[in-house]
Amino acid sequence: MPKQIVFTKDDIIEAAFKVFKEEGMAGVSARKIAAKLKCSTAPVYTSFNSIDELKDILLEKSLQLLLKYTEKEYTQDYFLNIGVGMLEFAKEYRFIYRTLFIESNTYQNILEEFTRKNLIQMKKEASLKILEEDLKEILEKLTVYTHGLASFICADMLEDTSQDYFIKALGNIGGDIIGGTALRRGKLQEYLKCHRKREGL
Repeated sequence: MPKQIVFTKDDIIEAAFKVFKEEGMAGVSARKIAAKLKCSTAPVYTSFNSIDELKDILLEKSLQLLLKYTEKEYTQDYFLNIGVGMLEFAKEYRFIYRTLFIESNTYQNILEEFTRKNLIQMKKEASLKILEEDLKEILEKLTVYTHGLASFICADMLEDTSQDYFIKALGNIGGDIIGGTALRRGKLQEYLKCHRKREGL
C-alpha cells in the first residue's frame, strides 16, 4: 500500500496562492487547491476552518509580497521605488493586483495598510523632508497615476512594460507632483537643492 502523502498548512497556502495568481480570488476554491496538490479536498478543510480563513491568509501574504516589491532599490529615490515596485508587482501578479485594487473596494483595508507603510518609506527620502506635511497628498496623487498604469498592465494595454519605462514615466510625473507642491509651499529652491545634492550635481 503506497504511503499516504501528508500536506502541511504551508503546502496548502502555496497551492492556494498559485490559484490566486492564475485566476484571482474568485478562482480560489477547495477543489482547485486540491487539483494543484493532486489530492482530495480533505486536507484543505481539515487545515482551515473555512475557505474565507485561507483567503485572509492569501491577502496578508499578497500585501507582504507587494511591500517587498515597493521596498526594493530600483533607483536611489525611495519615493520612486514605491511606484516602480507597484508596477513590477502588477506585471508579475496581474490577477492579484486586480483583486486588491481594481475589481472592488472589498479590500480597502489592504490599501490603507499599504499607504501607511509607504508613508514610512517616503520619510526616508531626504528631498521630501521639507514637505513632510504634504507627504500623504503627494503619495495619493502619484498613486492615482500609478494605479492607472497598473490597470493598463493588467489589461495588457501597455506596450512598454520595461522597468526603464516605469522609472522614466514615474520619475517625470513624480517630479511634476513634488515640484508643484514645493512651488505652492514656497520651497521649490530648497527642494531643488536637496534633489541636486542627492544626484551629486
